[in-house]
Amino acid sequence: MVVLVILTFAAMGGRGDTRSESKSTEVVSYTVAPGDTLWSYASRITPEGDDVSETVEELKQLNHLQTSSLQVGQRIMVPVR
Repeated sequence: MVVLVILTFAAMGGRGDTRSESKSTEVVSYTVAPGDTLWSYASRITPEGDDVSETVEELKQLNHLQTSSLQVGQRIMVPVR
């Protein structure tokens, strides 16, 4: 179990590191309002035809979130696209 967690973390971290080294990302900070979800933020910035769930995962990584849950008043960073 521990090995699986370590391998998963290493695989995810490797992709994130490669992306951040090759290109910096401009972000905007938002304060979460009632009814806001990661999906709603992701759907606004995901290009048509792309998978919104991949953008949700990107937002989770960018904001160091373990889950997709947001709290009213929480500040999150969203890439500018």
